[in-house]
Amino acid sequence: MSEIVEKAQEIILSCKHKGIAVDATCGNGHDTLFLLKHFKQVYAFDIQPLAIKRTAERTKGFINLILIENDFQKINKYVDNVDAIMFNLGFLPGSNKRVKTSDFNSAAAILKAYDLLNPGAIMSIACYTKHDGGMEEFQEIKNSLKNSGIPYKLYQGFINEEVLIEIIKY
Repeated sequence: MSEIVEKAQEIILSCKHKGIAVDATCGNGHDTLFLLKHFKQVYAFDIQPLAIKRTAERTKGFINLILIENDFQKINKYVDNVDAIMFNLGFLPGSNKRVKTSDFNSAAAILKAYDLLNPGAIMSIACYTKHDGGMEEFQEIKNSLKNSGIPYKLYQGFINEEVLIEIIKY
């Protein structure tokens, strides 16, 4: 497990309640599986059928999971009153690297997701800045948060210049 993933999980576990969690980018299902072990109900999103398939295989046997093949910008159509949200941005490992979150306006999705958070809830956003469009995506998210007045904390110094954004809703 990478250092940024460990830190993201540590952040998520510090949330006030462990009711509903969202994996906004389920990918290969690692974050979804982590959330399933700590929260009563988990919603996992991805726009790619392969990601949904891989996540379903990794989480087989869990009944507290709802898998949704849809754009993370449509989170608010499926869930409300959330205690934790994880975003792991970039592309689906082991697949077409041209399909990436930066092409789907992740900054807007994160602002929508913030509105779904309960008081005391936490969001973690793992940004991979070295892939094509990754640094621009991170800067856009950071600017959107700043312009919206949403306080956040940055964790840097990870391998491959990854950046983790922590947001706590007060």
